[in-house]
Amino acid sequence: MDYHNLAGQVNMELNYRKEDTIVISDFHLGSKRSKARKLGNFLHKLLDNPPYRLILNGDVFELWSTNYKNIGSDEHRVIKLVAALSEKGTKIVYIPGNHDRAFRAFFEFTFGKIKMRNEYVIRHDHKKYLVMHGDEFDAFTRNHVVISILLDQFYVLLVRLSAFLKIFSRSKKSLSANKNSKKYAEIVSKIRTLALSYARSRKMDGIIIGHTHWPELMDNPHGVAFANSGDWMESCSYIVVGETLKLEYYKE
Repeated sequence: MDYHNLAGQVNMELNYRKEDTIVISDFHLGSKRSKARKLGNFLHKLLDNPPYRLILNGDVFELWSTNYKNIGSDEHRVIKLVAALSEKGTKIVYIPGNHDRAFRAFFEFTFGKIKMRNEYVIRHDHKKYLVMHGDEFDAFTRNHVVISILLDQFYVLLVRLSAFLKIFSRSKKSLSANKNSKKYAEIVSKIRTLALSYARSRKMDGIIIGHTHWPELMDNPHGVAFANSGDWMESCSYIVVGETLKLEYYKE
């Protein structure tokens, strides 16, 4: 199938309308790599023009490897700002991911003005977009939960080792640059293919996931659109669902 790969827009000002839905994912609050302060600044900007809906699409919290001493004022501010948006009328939907899977037990609950769901369908302009975290299409994560947690712990150690070695190195390349490896790209491609197939089976116009930390928008005018909201550990990206799907990056 012929897709047109759309580059995301980098804007100092937020590019959305009040009637739009914004999808963000993969904050990993509690992880040292989470850009909680930047996320808080983004949410604070939303308060100036609250969107119709905000979807927190999984891995909001880092429950696999969190040292709870890392939960501080920046993380508390994020939660308070989400609550403030709900008070201003923004509909909040929280879809847990694999790193905060414990909350999936509450998938039919509504806490105050915040809906907990395992998936959500956005209906906009006679189109339907399915929102899921995306780990459902990652066979390894789904079938090997314990090993995935151990690998995640190992990755945290590698990040710390990498930061230590940078003291003695001129290299500015981050460990996360390994996301651009051929193997990782193959995994992302498989997840994308499965997600699109599932969306077609549900007769959706598009599907929006997170999970891979790979911001992406592939728009097919004659078929199912695919979007990945990226993350708030590196890319600080989000999806806007309005007249069209848009991939945006938050810069300060």
